[in-house]
Amino acid sequence: MTNRSSRPPASSLRAAFETDKAFALARHRRGVERIAELMTVPPHVLYKWLETGRMPVSCLAGWEHATGSDQVVRYLAAAAHKALIDMPTGRRAQDREIQALQEVLNAAVGRLLGFIAGRATTEETIAALSHGLEALAWHRENVRKCDQPELELEVEP
Repeated sequence: MTNRSSRPPASSLRAAFETDKAFALARHRRGVERIAELMTVPPHVLYKWLETGRMPVSCLAGWEHATGSDQVVRYLAAAAHKALIDMPTGRRAQDREIQALQEVLNAAVGRLLGFIAGRATTEETIAALSHGLEALAWHRENVRKCDQPELELEVEP
């Protein structure tokens, strides 16, 4: 399970855009102007999309590539009641990845128990359960592909 999928989906589309934008700035030092340049759109257009929370679907792949984050796509999938997983390569999981899976599943069950006891909201519980399902689905597909793993290609800087 990659680090990108270890975060639960955002609670709103605007929050997802803000999370992606903050990630691009913190991780890649890319501001809105640089993101717009990589997406080949004028900066004022991107500012408008971010302000209104509306972006053409045809631009989402460019947005994800430019920001290096996938929270907008994850939010859209969660809003449509779909699970979204990164494509596993079929490599053997590391101990730390199994431990991370166990933590996610434990948190999901804890949130479910909290919901039943009246201490957690519906939205929090659904987000935790969805996150656990996505993590488990990734490992399921990774195990399925173990017999024929994909080659990991290294890209020179």
